[in-house]
Amino acid sequence: MAAEIISTLGGILSFTAGNHRYTWNNEKVDLSISAVANCYPLAFGAASGWAVKVIREELLRSNYLDEPLDPEDWADWAKTLCNAPRRVSKLAADVGTAVHQFIEDKSGGFLQPELSIDPEIARCQRGVAAWYDQNVDQVLSSERRLYSLKWKIAGTVDLVAKMKNGRTAVIDWKGVTDLDASIKAGHIGQLTAYREMLTEAGEKIDDCILVRFSRANGKVDALVLKDHQANIDAFEAALHLARYTPQTENF
Repeated sequence: MAAEIISTLGGILSFTAGNHRYTWNNEKVDLSISAVANCYPLAFGAASGWAVKVIREELLRSNYLDEPLDPEDWADWAKTLCNAPRRVSKLAADVGTAVHQFIEDKSGGFLQPELSIDPEIARCQRGVAAWYDQNVDQVLSSERRLYSLKWKIAGTVDLVAKMKNGRTAVIDWKGVTDLDASIKAGHIGQLTAYREMLTEAGEKIDDCILVRFSRANGKVDALVLKDHQANIDAFEAALHLARYTPQTENF
């Protein structure tokens, strides 16, 4: 797959979609914004607790009580149960990809992009599209590749737009399981980095807007980030962790 070439900040940024690889002046960029966002701390045990919950739900849906398994089938049954978190994650990623593609098509000038044949995905697409129509006045850029000379990282911003309130905003779309759940710090970090990198490129950004959609019912909420400097400080701390390698020696 041919690389996308972008001239910016006095250099050449390239992006290859197949391996999601960025280069800057022909040198591989070691970190993407998404990779840094994954370095924000999580509550201890949060990931394992979620996995246990998913496996428990899969277990309760199974027919293991109605149709007892033969001993030789136990290993396959256990493997299927334990793979439930992976299947759920993949489904969530598929929904997110479909919604992102839909809104990318819409922001790119397709007035009526095609809805998914999956009714649950289509519901999410309609919800995000309704918010877009109510709030976005003019698209300035969509799926734009960015590089930071300051941080030596690259990333792709979902949308930069002039809003109907007259302000210029960087927008990120995120699918979530529950809109009432706490906001992920990494999502804040991504938007913060996009805004800072656009500022570094000489553009004025007034707001960062995190648009979340529920994969369960298609409902949407939009949050404007506050305290930009504190968000920058947190992102730079995550960036430090992303590049941190413990040093040891033999005792």
